[in-house]
Amino acid sequence: MRPSLYSFLFLVLSLSYSSCSTNKNPNSKNMDVPTIMEVTTFNINSDSNQAAFAKRDARVGDNFTSKQPGFIKRQSGIDEKGNYVVVVYWKSMADADASMNKFMSDPSVADYAQMIDGPTMKMSRYVMDRPWNAVDSRFVEIMAFDLKPDTDLDKFNVLNQKVESDFTGKRKGFLQRLTGVNEEGKQVVAVYWLSKETSDASLKPFMEASISKEFMQKMNQSSVMMGRYKFLSK
Repeated sequence: MRPSLYSFLFLVLSLSYSSCSTNKNPNSKNMDVPTIMEVTTFNINSDSNQAAFAKRDARVGDNFTSKQPGFIKRQSGIDEKGNYVVVVYWKSMADADASMNKFMSDPSVADYAQMIDGPTMKMSRYVMDRPWNAVDSRFVEIMAFDLKPDTDLDKFNVLNQKVESDFTGKRKGFLQRLTGVNEEGKQVVAVYWLSKETSDASLKPFMEASISKEFMQKMNQSSVMMGRYKFLSK
């Protein structure tokens, strides 16, 4: 691995480890749920071929990540602009930490890391409200955001679930909606769809629905990060 990229990845992952290891959100009700969602976004280097990267990424999932203790599921996707995401579900934060530490020192994945544009890489971990089970999904929407100051967390959690019961869960192609929070209080929503087409069909109706407008009014709009990704492989 190139020293500069190695150093950058180590810095990014170390910062993520620090933010996930300090409890800064004692009011969250999700912290006792063991499922961890790790979200890493990045671009690949300009000299990296997308098809070659997809094949190498699949091998990393099969030969490295899936072999780590506490592993549940790994998913890799790409959006319409060529931005990548890797989502990994773990049984505990300790399992996620152990895998990260091993990844940083394992020579078998060094060539994979060299394909990634280091400065574009961002990683976050969230404690989720329920286990992942969207086995037939080919597309995922991931939205992370901060709540506006003084938001009543209990009322927001109720509203958050009503988005699914009143709208998203009724849409054609919907498979699962997961919600979570990290130790700093940043919220995340991951919605799994049967296909990109079924997700696309729900975008405009979602923006127009009254429950969605109420939901989005609780967000600090400058903090919202939204990604829509088609999986590289099932």
